[in-house]
Parts: sequence; structure tokens; C-alpha cells
Amino acid sequence: MTRVPGSTQTLASVATAARVLREFGKGDTQLGVSELARRIGVGKSTSHRVVWTLVQEQLLEKVEDTGLFRLTPTMRNLGISAETALSLHQAATGPLDQLRTITDHTLHVAILDGTDVLYVERRESPTTMAVFSRVGGRNAAYLTSTGKVLLAYLDADEQERLLTSMRLTRRTAHTITSKTALRAELDQVRRQGYGVNVQESEAGMVSLAAPIRGRTGRVVAAVSVAGHISNNDAEPIRRLARPVMETAGRISHNLGWRRPGHGMDSR
Repeated sequence: MTRVPGSTQTLASVATAARVLREFGKGDTQLGVSELARRIGVGKSTSHRVVWTLVQEQLLEKVEDTGLFRLTPTMRNLGISAETALSLHQAATGPLDQLRTITDHTLHVAILDGTDVLYVERRESPTTMAVFSRVGGRNAAYLTSTGKVLLAYLDADEQERLLTSMRLTRRTAHTITSKTALRAELDQVRRQGYGVNVQESEAGMVSLAAPIRGRTGRVVAAVSVAGHISNNDAEPIRRLARPVMETAGRISHNLGWRRPGHGMDSR
């Protein structure tokens, strides 16, 4: 082991692996063993062992066409998710605070992570018990309003790939367990511009979500309002569809998206 300031002990091999991974964030998406050895100042045999260990751990992958190595989708998505979460925090703070002035329900912002939704922002309800997940928590996309929105706005091929890989497990009597029914639900989300979850993930809970777009117009996240259902009546949440969609629009605007026909400024 090597010793670093503060008397903290670290494994030299782990430090070397971290240095290898950092090299892929400096502009080169593909690197070879020899080049990595030169850059981080280790022998080629050490670089070879570290690189293939990272391949075994599915953090790097070999590109057959070039013989070089690159980050796996898991590693690339990790970086994208962290960057997206920071951008969303900055863009969503004001609009969420504004939405809070008209509802006491819990508010979430979520992104898609594989077949799950990952919650990156939350405003807890001050008047009701906790609902759904904490920031950093996740849930199956097909069970939630945010997940339905994020699935609905995927490219057709990517949507079908994810739906094919999903196992639709029943959580409540209202959970959608048919992929045919789920596809129909996603078509409905795109037509109406928002998604609804009525007691599908948890009995007595309802939520409504709308899409958040990035600068290019691609849907990158969803904002939702969630609360407890009263007397099996989801109408109070449904009446918030327009405010939630307007909130999503404000967040999208803060991320740089402009509706077609609108300039990049207010003039």
C-alpha cells in the first residue's frame, strides 16, 4: 500500500486504475495499453493488468475495430447522469418552488436509468406522509408517472428494446402487467402530454408527470406531483396536469430548450 497525506492508506492498484479511467475524460474516447502506460507513468505490463481488470469489471471495453479500449456504457452513463442531475438541480429549483405555491403534494424530478427511474430532485409534502422515493432512490419505470413519460418519448427502437427487457411484476391490483397495455399507455402519454400513475406502484398513491426537454428538444427528465388518493378519486391530481406541464416547460426553458418558432430570447 502507499501512504498519502493525512496518513490515509490507499491501494496502489486502485489508485492506478482510477488514473487510467481519468485519462478517458481528457478528450480521447479510445486509448491503448501502451499509451495509457506512458500517460500515467507505469510499465506496460502494469497498464495491461489494470486495463484488463477494468474490462473484467465491465468498466472498460475493447473496441474490436481499433484494438483500443473505451469506457463502457455503464461508465459513460454514470458521468452523464451526474452532469444531468447538476444541470437539472440548477434549472428546476425556481420552477419547483413556484409549483409548490399551488400544491402541497410531493414533487419529484427523475431521469431514466436503464429500465428504472432515478430521482434527482424532490420537494417533500409538508402536510402528508412521505411518498415514493428519496433523492438518489429509484423505482421501476413502468410503475411510475415519470417512468411512463420517459419511456413514451424514447425513440421507437430504444423504447422497444427496453420494453422487451422488462419484467412487468404486479405490485398492486392496478399495476400494468401486459406489455400490450403498457404500449397503449405510452401512446396515450404522448398524445396528452403527461403520464399518470393511479395506485400502480403503491396502493393509495397517485402521481402525474410531464416531460422536461433539453436544449435539442430531446426529453431528458420528467417532473411529477404525487400524493395520497382520497376515496379512490384521482381527480385532484389530474387537475394539476396543466401546472405540472407548465413547470416542465419552465425547467426545459432553463435547460436551453425553445419551442419551435420561438427565439432564444424574449424579444
